[in-house]
Amino acid sequence: MKLNYESVDSDLVRALRAGGPDANGQPAERGAISDGHGTPCRHCLGHVPAGGEYLILAHRPFPELQPYAECGPIFLCAEDCKAF
Repeated sequence: MKLNYESVDSDLVRALRAGGPDANGQPAERGAISDGHGTPCRHCLGHVPAGGEYLILAHRPFPELQPYAECGPIFLCAEDCKAF
């Protein structure tokens, strides 16, 4: 089986960084600082660099509700990063 990794859409990431609503209709939490481990950015698909600020937010990767449309927490680099 081949795995396919996809990053969160860049337009959505820009909107979230600008204070747009997450999957729960709330702005992302700001102010968390990475130690370089355990904070995988779902846009660049790398870890948020040590000392870098990151966002914590609710995300649902599927556009419509269905059995696999789980909503869960993700991290994003607070600063611009290149999409995977």
